[in-house]
Amino acid sequence: MLRNRRKTGPIGIDIGTTSIKMLQFADDEDAPRIVAAAHCDLPAASGGDADPASAAYRAVSDSLRCNPFVGRRVVTAFGNGEFQIKNIRLPRMPADELAGAVEFEARERFDVPGGPLQFRFVSASEVRHGNEMKEEIIVFAVSEETIAKRLSLMESLKLEVTAIDITPCGVARSFVRFLRRFDDLSAVNVFLEIGWTSATVVITRGTEIAFVKQIEIGGQHMTAAVSEALGVSVRDAGRLRLRIIRQMGGRRNDDGAPVHEELRNTVADAVRPSVERMCREIQLCLRYFAVTFRGQRPESITFVGGDAHEPVLMAILGENIDIPCTIGHPLRGVHQADLIGGPDRRTFQPAWAVAAGLALRDSKWVEPRAAQRGTMEAAGQSLAGDRRA
Repeated sequence: MLRNRRKTGPIGIDIGTTSIKMLQFADDEDAPRIVAAAHCDLPAASGGDADPASAAYRAVSDSLRCNPFVGRRVVTAFGNGEFQIKNIRLPRMPADELAGAVEFEARERFDVPGGPLQFRFVSASEVRHGNEMKEEIIVFAVSEETIAKRLSLMESLKLEVTAIDITPCGVARSFVRFLRRFDDLSAVNVFLEIGWTSATVVITRGTEIAFVKQIEIGGQHMTAAVSEALGVSVRDAGRLRLRIIRQMGGRRNDDGAPVHEELRNTVADAVRPSVERMCREIQLCLRYFAVTFRGQRPESITFVGGDAHEPVLMAILGENIDIPCTIGHPLRGVHQADLIGGPDRRTFQPAWAVAAGLALRDSKWVEPRAAQRGTMEAAGQSLAGDRRA
């Protein structure tokens, strides 16, 4: 029997606002295995680096040189701020006509700076619109200028871009490999990816993305609130929040000193308004989903991203949303997961959801479980064209 000789997948490169994460898997018999992983902090947006592309170039170049990544094939993604999302509804039509109809409608609705746009979409479901049945379509738009810049960066590093994805697709894909039971293929799950500048709500039904919404609240806003409340720098406020997260997770801080309860309460009070606004936005998303799709109740809300372990977030959502909340661990069951984060890997693993989803693209761990129509792969079609090896 012929076997696939290419057992090592592409390098997933997640270029965020404050850091770059790179991850590569190989196939073992029972689970993916980490070949190499790298994390590199980027200068803060106000840190004085005049050229973010240069900082990203140095970070990726150093990571490739210092870690045992195999090959030059990569999958990268656009994050919040680099793409826009809109929902449109169209009459039911044959699949070969749908793409043209979506692009026609989308060109009238998007206003993205950076010249001509490229569109990708996923068909979420049929919905009732008045007396008609229509298709709910999630459309992603990225400017060709943004695409060209990312391709130029990767090509300057002599990397072969097999696909450019969208971060919500990466987040959802990183959890598809856990859908092993028949009932999982119709289960509704909510993922909340909390990044530095914003958060994203992704609702899936089985392997299909059914809803995506960006919320303009992220770790930056929570850290800035702590900075203002305590009269300290943003950098110091970020370090304090990290110390609290470590302590609440049962880990010792680097200096061994716990954060006193009074200070923890002050930080919690400062963070609370941002988290409450985020909670209200999530409630609106869940309400829209329930009314639009009239489907089953979500089974869980899974927190991922750099601020997934914010203790106030879990407390407030638990009080206001009657759905179980949990911290997502996209590398659960992956061999050699200890390459990421050492003893703190459980604390920081949620931040690797996008990188894991990119590295899993087209792998046997997600492809056999993907439905044939409307999957996250449809939305995640390469925005650079078909560049797969």
